[in-house]
Amino acid sequence: MIGKIRTVEELDDAIDAEIAWRKQELSTALQLISKSNGPAQRANLRAGIVILYAHWEGWVKTVAQMYVRYVHTKAYPYEKLSTAFLGHALKHRLNILDQTNKPAMHNEFAAFLRSELTERAALSVDLVRTESNLSSGVFSDIIEGLGLPKREIYESRKQMIDLELVHQRNTIAHGEFLSLTVDEYKMLRERVLELLGLYTDDVRNAAATGRHLATPSLPTS
Repeated sequence: MIGKIRTVEELDDAIDAEIAWRKQELSTALQLISKSNGPAQRANLRAGIVILYAHWEGWVKTVAQMYVRYVHTKAYPYEKLSTAFLGHALKHRLNILDQTNKPAMHNEFAAFLRSELTERAALSVDLVRTESNLSSGVFSDIIEGLGLPKREIYESRKQMIDLELVHQRNTIAHGEFLSLTVDEYKMLRERVLELLGLYTDDVRNAAATGRHLATPSLPTS
């Protein structure tokens, strides 16, 4: 459960704490692989892929939820939010609307659109979804939903994400054999961490520059 995050500094601290333990575990996995050989190394490589994917999904999802929690805690009105975050806030209401066919609920939503955009926006971290399979397409959706820069490197590494990371993890998770070398694992690990670093920097910068607002500006805190 992610609590209130009131300032950019608190967001930075929360992100630092979140990624620190993930980096440590990834380093431990690499050490186990490097120090082993033969059947033990093959087993550690398989485990390494599963752990790498787990942190890819967990890192992206948790950092995104922290950013959403920060924006929610600031209590901005709907009309002050960026297109991405306004869409996020409206999706939260649409999810409720989608569960009913009652005209009264439809009318309430229509009235909201007409007159309540000055009210505090309701944002939910539950709208950040990795679908338990963080493919390049799902990652792109998260980037779009947060209003982050669409980097060319994300596009160029779609195949890496889908085939080298997600597919290989699924292969192992389904109990199938996977042949992988230490060098291949190290390269994949390095490239995944590079993407995660860029993504995290973009979240930090978005919060610091008020990218979540209709008119971006430096937040007062």
